[in-house]
Amino acid sequence: MQQDPFENISYYNYTEISADRPLRGVRQYVAYTYIGFNIIGFLVNGWVLFVVGPLLFTSSVKVPKSILFYIITLCISDLIIMIGMLLLISELVLGTWKLSAFACVSYLIFDGINKFAAPMIVFLISRTCYSTVCLKGQEKRRAASLKFAVLKVIGALAIVMLLLWPVFAYSDIHKLYVNANETTREVTVISKCSFAPPQKIELFFSIWACIASYAIPLIGIIYWYMSVPFFLRKRAETTMLGKNGSNDLAIRKVITTVLVLTLVYVLCWSPYWISLFTLRFLENIPRAVVVFSYFIHLLPYISCSAYPLIFTLMNRAIKVAHTQMLKSHRRRIQSFTEDASRHLRENVGYRILGYVDRTFSNGRKISSISVRADGASHCSIHPTSSTHINSPSPNLHTPPSNSQTPSPSFCIFSFNSLEKSKTETLTRELTNGDIQSCITDDETEILL
Repeated sequence: MQQDPFENISYYNYTEISADRPLRGVRQYVAYTYIGFNIIGFLVNGWVLFVVGPLLFTSSVKVPKSILFYIITLCISDLIIMIGMLLLISELVLGTWKLSAFACVSYLIFDGINKFAAPMIVFLISRTCYSTVCLKGQEKRRAASLKFAVLKVIGALAIVMLLLWPVFAYSDIHKLYVNANETTREVTVISKCSFAPPQKIELFFSIWACIASYAIPLIGIIYWYMSVPFFLRKRAETTMLGKNGSNDLAIRKVITTVLVLTLVYVLCWSPYWISLFTLRFLENIPRAVVVFSYFIHLLPYISCSAYPLIFTLMNRAIKVAHTQMLKSHRRRIQSFTEDASRHLRENVGYRILGYVDRTFSNGRKISSISVRADGASHCSIHPTSSTHINSPSPNLHTPPSNSQTPSPSFCIFSFNSLEKSKTETLTRELTNGDIQSCITDDETEILL
């Protein structure tokens, strides 16, 4: 916990009371905006992981495994940033930082990852797209290789951690003392999680971060992506395919992707870096500028949702592969459901027949039993009298036990068969212990 020297002297013997600031005014609109984009960030990156994640283990997808891995890494990085954003939202809602110093450093590290990791991964994706299209031989294979992609991501993250060393060293909770009461010797404290290095280190860090995470990725994205349509057009001219419609379509798609990525990159990051250096020259910052800076600081978080969405929605091969994978899963589920239903129907149908055999094996006479394959299991009993019973379950009606001669009855069962195109029939004719069989086309009757 860092405190200014004059604060230690002025309020050394005072009791510190944490500020309780209700969520109202402009701060509530800022907080609600952050909460909304945080929810969108979780949903978008979760959906992209759902779409792209399984494709990494699918052999039929035409997109290089390295690009799929970069997109997945970008989503995981963005989800970590969204978790760090929750800590910032807690400060906005409560009006003061009430978490630990470790949580403060964690939030600032996540915020630093947002500045470095996302642009670096976009930079790697643009380089991979250029290499897989424009280069040949070993360089092209390495660019599409999953193993080399993993090594590049590990190296990029190691560089990011080295660049963030000032954040580890100079991040802490700083206190602002307000409403001091000299009678009760109490003072209200507003705590803020902030990155406050010495001025020279802060200036050096800001300049280097701007070059490494903004200027270099922007130049690389524009150069490598714009090189692809020029290469495709030149190749079409040399191979006498200049008027090929599919080639023109591919060029237009690449140009559209470049324009969208560049536009999002410039709109989300340029205001942030401009405001960062501008505020250094302002001594007394107006309240309106402070509020406006909160919305500018939100733009890099918006880019965390934009990049994965762009790479997924604008890649036709990813969408086609995902659709085919879903159809394959539906067919497997449907096949499993049909098999389970078939075994259940067979089991239930034969249990019903067994129940009939046991029930009427004591000498009673059944006029007919029929097993059809065109409906659910049911039972109909037709005694010789006018009585008629129709039950949805095998609930058999038998004559009273004191009856000397049991009344002839007729019972019908039907159940769905294994194959809808075929009719399964069973026949059993029982007459005083003698068994006769007869089979018809659609059903088998059992006469006693």
